[in-house]
Amino acid sequence: MRIPETDLATYPDLSVVCGQLETASDDAEAITNPTLIVEVLSDSTEAYDRGAKWAHCRRIASLRDYVLVSQAEPLIEVYRRTQGGRFELFEARAGETIELASIGARLDVDAVYANPLGTTTVQKP
Repeated sequence: MRIPETDLATYPDLSVVCGQLETASDDAEAITNPTLIVEVLSDSTEAYDRGAKWAHCRRIASLRDYVLVSQAEPLIEVYRRTQGGRFELFEARAGETIELASIGARLDVDAVYANPLGTTTVQKP
């Protein structure tokens, strides 16, 4: 992904483009018009994803939702662009759902944090 307003090239954990895909003039692989960006936070990336990277991403005119998924606890934060162009924070924790208005979807926090491999029981003979 490239942010033309700041010329930052970066790799979000997930991005969604609604409508026509636009790319950087000098890099056909770098999208410039994400509607939704998701970052999975880790100890080594959280400060950057919440700080400098988010400051760059706020400049993307097409961006509607910036989603932060915690690894430390069941917590999903969505910064949603309002009609006035500002971003408003919405949070959801265990047992809750959160709306991704930009793509008309809802996330169930418990489902996001569910063990994809299920529970494994080891039995001794």
